[in-house]
This record gives sequence, structure tokens and C-alpha cells, in this order.
Amino acid sequence: MRTGIFITGTDTGVGKTIVAAGLVLALKQRGLNVGYMKPVESGCPVLDGEVVPQDVRFIRECTGIKDDIDLMCPYRLKAAAAPSIASRLEDVHIDIGYIVDQYFQLSLMHEIVVVEGVGGLMVPLNNSDLVTDLVLQLGLGMLCVSRPGLGTINHTLLTTHMAKMMGIPLSGVIINGFGREAIGLPERTNPDEIEHFGNVPVLGIVPWMKDLDFNACKPGSLLSEFNERINIDPMLEADNDEF
Repeated sequence: MRTGIFITGTDTGVGKTIVAAGLVLALKQRGLNVGYMKPVESGCPVLDGEVVPQDVRFIRECTGIKDDIDLMCPYRLKAAAAPSIASRLEDVHIDIGYIVDQYFQLSLMHEIVVVEGVGGLMVPLNNSDLVTDLVLQLGLGMLCVSRPGLGTINHTLLTTHMAKMMGIPLSGVIINGFGREAIGLPERTNPDEIEHFGNVPVLGIVPWMKDLDFNACKPGSLLSEFNERINIDPMLEADNDEF
């Protein structure tokens, strides 16, 4: 079994945190001791003088994980910008080595750690490192979260091809938010096209859930939908050389 899985997206706002929460809940239901990490979160509001990472807050409240916030989210930045820019504005250097150390501490505490990236694979973390560099330093396999609608084939293939070029093991793709907008021909046909042209499995499709409230940290039917629609077994395999 892998000790961790890295979740990336084809873009920001595709629902990585929702998929991460569903995966954590599904793994915990299987009896596993699961941790979660978001190495960098930008766009964090300041509440009562504290910089609060909203993605991490959602995960903590929905899954019951209560690890130290500095382990779960080593870098919490206020500006809603790429980490390289947000950290520069706050005079903070994002050190990949430090993130790896924090991840190692979490891996000692849990059987598996779900690591959620920031934006997509090519997002800059500092003046020299991209998210791809972090994934490689962590030594984790990757799960890609995609949108359901028009344009997602291109974005998904670019992301999965980059992962393969960089030597990052790829578990598959999850499409998130199906049904939030009108379901047309692209939404119905995109999964098969992604599998065919990307030579990568689509592990499932997460529907848009009216009872899921991100701001109130209420997962609604996320766990039942995840269990019904998502194949998590490939994410737990030690190696995935086929792809």
C-alpha cells in the first residue's frame, strides 16, 4: 500500500478539497488511520488575528482529523495568488525540504496520508520549484481531479501527460461536480475520451451535491456518493507502472 497519495487538479477550483475529503472518509471507513496535508494554501482569511486555511478547516471538520495545523498546512498565505507570489508579498520562503519533513512526521502518525496540492501541477511554489518538484520530492503517486464540462479533455490530458513525462505514478482521474451545470454531449462523452487518449483510468465521477456546504463544513452525502461512484483501490496500490 502507498503511504500517501497526492491530489492535483487541472486548475484551481475544480474540487480537489471535496475529492480529498471523500477519499479520507472512504479510507477511514475501511478502518485505515488516515492523515491529510495541504502543504501550501493561499487566499486564507484572517480570523481573530489568525490566518485560517479554509480547505484544511473543511477537512478537519468533516473528517475529524485533528493533527497539528503546522503539520497539516505548513504554509498559510493571505493573498489569493500563486504561492510564489503570495509568499513573496509576505516575505516567506516556501521550502520544499521543510514540507517533506512535515509530511514525514505525518506519515509516522498515519497509515496513509492524503496530500492535496495547490492549483495544478505547474503552479510555482517559489522562485525555482513547481508543484511537480514537490510531488517528486515526496515520492508519491498522483490522482488528477478534473471538471466535467467542455474543455476538460485538453486540461486533463495536459496534466496527465506532464505527470508521465516527469515520472510521477498516476492512479487515475476523478471528475468532480457532474450535474452542477446542464449535462450535455461533452459531459456524457468526456470520460471515455480521457481514458482513450490519455491511457489513464477514470476512477469515477463525483456528482454535484446540494447538501454539501463547504462554508459550513458539512459534507452531506459525500461519503455515500464516493463509496457508490469512486474506485479507490488503484490509489492504494504500491506501484502503478501500467500508466
